[in-house]
Amino acid sequence: MDRRLFMQVAGTGALAAGSIACPRFFRKAEAAPVIPAGIPTTCELCPNKCSVIAELRNGLIHKLNPNPENPKSRGMLCARGNAAIQQVYDPDRLKQPLIRAGARGEGKWRPVSWEEAWDYTARKLSEVKEKHGPQGTLWSSTEGFQEVFFKNLGMAFGSPNILRHPSLCLASVNLAYSMTFGTVPSFDLLNADFVIMAGANRFESIITPDTMDLIGGVMERKAKFIYLDPRFTVTASKADEWHPIRPGTDLAFILAMIHVILKEERQDKAFLEAFTLGYEQLAEHVKPYTPEWAELETGIAAKDIVRIARAFADSAPRAVFYAGRRSSWYTNDFQMRRAQAILNAVVGNWDRQGGMVPNQKVPKGEFMFLPWDDPKAPRVDEVEKNFPLASAKDGVYLPLRENVLKGQPYPVKAWMVYKQDPLHSVPDQGRTLKMIEQMDFVGVIDIAMSDTAWFADVVFPESHYLERTDPIEVLPGIWPAAVLRQQVAKPIHDTKPCLEIVQGLAKRLGLNDFFDYTIEQWVEAEARELPIANGLEHIKKHGVVAFSEPKYGATRNPVNRFVTKSGKIELFSERLQEAGHDPLPKYTPPAAVPEGRFRMVLGRKATITHAGLTHLPWLHEHHKENDVWLNPEPAARLGIRTGDLVEVASQVGRVRLKARVTEEIRPDCIFMLHGFGKKSPWLKRVHGVGAADAVLLETAWDKVSGNAAMHETFVKVAKV
Repeated sequence: MDRRLFMQVAGTGALAAGSIACPRFFRKAEAAPVIPAGIPTTCELCPNKCSVIAELRNGLIHKLNPNPENPKSRGMLCARGNAAIQQVYDPDRLKQPLIRAGARGEGKWRPVSWEEAWDYTARKLSEVKEKHGPQGTLWSSTEGFQEVFFKNLGMAFGSPNILRHPSLCLASVNLAYSMTFGTVPSFDLLNADFVIMAGANRFESIITPDTMDLIGGVMERKAKFIYLDPRFTVTASKADEWHPIRPGTDLAFILAMIHVILKEERQDKAFLEAFTLGYEQLAEHVKPYTPEWAELETGIAAKDIVRIARAFADSAPRAVFYAGRRSSWYTNDFQMRRAQAILNAVVGNWDRQGGMVPNQKVPKGEFMFLPWDDPKAPRVDEVEKNFPLASAKDGVYLPLRENVLKGQPYPVKAWMVYKQDPLHSVPDQGRTLKMIEQMDFVGVIDIAMSDTAWFADVVFPESHYLERTDPIEVLPGIWPAAVLRQQVAKPIHDTKPCLEIVQGLAKRLGLNDFFDYTIEQWVEAEARELPIANGLEHIKKHGVVAFSEPKYGATRNPVNRFVTKSGKIELFSERLQEAGHDPLPKYTPPAAVPEGRFRMVLGRKATITHAGLTHLPWLHEHHKENDVWLNPEPAARLGIRTGDLVEVASQVGRVRLKARVTEEIRPDCIFMLHGFGKKSPWLKRVHGVGAADAVLLETAWDKVSGNAAMHETFVKVAKV
């Protein structure tokens, strides 16, 4: 596979400079990769955590190269990763601490010293604690290597309200697969012969290694590829079949597949008998879910469902229904993901090459720090009561916001935010803004003036990932790795790593003893358990410790016990039943699209997986503005043409942006790209450009996991 073909496959020109390695990289006959000269580190511009080698000239970062030693990043660095250089030298990035000098959102800031910013924040947090207790504070963050220090500060402060990103991301996926298998597996797309994806736009919304493996399996080995999506994406264009499924009916399609496989006895009977619980209940449960019934729900012909189910089962165990990685779509998302997991189990693809594989991990050590007392108050989101199967450590974002707005079960009046932009990432921006307005204090740690930072009281500028050293991170998977993010260049502004920001606050809050260590001591403790000689020296020199050979079949033995209540793979779940949920996935039809409205669906592009990247010049040039996709049939009825300015309105907000009339979307749907319409003028390329989907999205969540349901909003579209 040459570079030109790869770019054609990617479809966006997003997989960028440096050596692009195809899956042959892992074949033993391949020569050892050439390692570029420079300082190895780990990219931070998306969750993939690809390994990078930075070249410096005169103390400045000149170029970022892919590090071929990391088997997960496949010797590549995408456009997002390359744009990190621009992030470092962005003239609009945060350069020093700021304290608000006017009304929230007015844009008046007073540059201050670190001491004044720490003193001010500590005083505000202490005032809230004295009046409302430590539970009166909220600490929210997203994925990051230094996130641990931010979370630890919140817990040491005594707050039970540590809120993380999964319920805006993949909480329903993780919970569904964990409830079935006791763990969340990876999908061996490189070796699969049959792949079904529903809405996982892997050729556009790049996730390594899955995107690269899909290219290797589908494009190189010619595996069969079925794609379901209301929208014709780049991924759809590479599939053998694209089915524009009716939104919200994926569960019906999967249940009908299971019906066919069991009725025709195409399941892996030996595997089901040896390793699963609940086959008899499942067989009875799926009897009503016929392909003919599913055709009426999904819009996919019954004969196609039967054909796909047969081919899928016949290709097993090298056949996978891919889980995807994104937020919930609908309020039944958990049960849809459960059905995916059960379908995979029925054909016996567990722990097999080309199937689902339990993740391996590279062991690492742990720095032992002084422990703190557990919080005395319950969580404000009441996750233990309302979502007993969800992660209480992560919380549930939307239910939490609703409780905070109501002041129940107690007031929350201070909000600390790290590496996250809730105003742009959480549905119903108006309610998030209302939550900010009722806070006595809001503090933000970030590298840029995000929308949330724009409405904060104090903003702490974090050093860029290329300007700091972070803890060692373990990347589990079929090809597991441990990676180090180490400082490449000195900070060019008055910024600090999150650990030092936390330590400054901890000192003033009387919590200094809990953070009495350096990042070097932390990394050294973690490196002691790395499974390689001279682990610290090795990971500093190479940036990664990895296992390049996957392992299959370790859990397929009679003595293995899965981490479930029964110790088996649970097709029927007693834990779900005990928690008041359906023990087998039960289909409920989605709400019908009201007359004159459209269902809103979301997605990503390879260059702007996260909203914080849209203002970087290299990425912005590729996609300068978002628009709204509209099918020609309703567009003609509404008198709308491509390029027309239209107003899109939901029950909670309205935006204006340009229309794109295209047959690449169902007539009952519209589509908007995430990451535009920023409120912060410091993000000048996307400030007021296009529209923010968060303005329109209504508040809805998955019933089991609490994950935000992003496709439950209906909108009107009108020409301006």
